[in-house]
Amino acid sequence: MASTSISAMEMRARVPGKGKIIGNLYKHLSPVTLTKILRAVPLMGRVNLFERNFAYILTDVITGEEKSRKEMKRGEIAFMPAGSMICFFLQNTKSYKPMNPLGEVTVGMDVLESCKRGDSIQIESITQLGS
Repeated sequence: MASTSISAMEMRARVPGKGKIIGNLYKHLSPVTLTKILRAVPLMGRVNLFERNFAYILTDVITGEEKSRKEMKRGEIAFMPAGSMICFFLQNTKSYKPMNPLGEVTVGMDVLESCKRGDSIQIESITQLGS
């Protein structure tokens, strides 16, 4: 049975005054979570940092755990249901809370690493890869 669903998507975000972030998101990792995030785009939030392990923004997206895990690698993007947060991992991290994996950063790790608390991340679009 052939699948017609979009499996890879490109997320475009920016940190005003610092640069852009591009990531690939994969629907098979957390399809319900990604669908809810898609409906909420554009998203904007103030950057918070958790022990320099990851940068995150708070969202209004409400969803439960989905194919969650607690170990994430540098460059990965995930959603933490416990806090409704989109997280960008700055280093390999073992979290206390389960996270729904979404994909990975392809451009802009340097932008994320330069973020300070109070900067804003604006997720402007999530589109089918190649469109």
